[in-house]
Amino acid sequence: MLSGTIPQSYMESVKRHLNITWSDEDTDAKLTEMMMDAEQELNHTLGAEIDYFSPGMERRLYLDYMLYAWNDCLNEFDAAYRAEIYKIRHRYEVEGVAVDEETVSDV
Repeated sequence: MLSGTIPQSYMESVKRHLNITWSDEDTDAKLTEMMMDAEQELNHTLGAEIDYFSPGMERRLYLDYMLYAWNDCLNEFDAAYRAEIYKIRHRYEVEGVAVDEETVSDV
């Protein structure tokens, strides 16, 4: 989970995706807040606590969420990425069931 300090590699990854080629305190502060908000929002939407900086569809969804947030059009994100959201939610729901079944079989 992200905290008040964002690893530089995460910030660089987001900036690269957003085509931000400059660096200043205001931009970095805004991105830090947006990144923490994005993690909270996507964790809620996807129903799991996820590492959004490991390769995979979760990272792509996170970066696309950041693109919508940066361009002030988050109201369009859920509809545009509904299929991806369902795929990822399903993956974590299936993994949750597998963990529950292991717990039950241990009893």
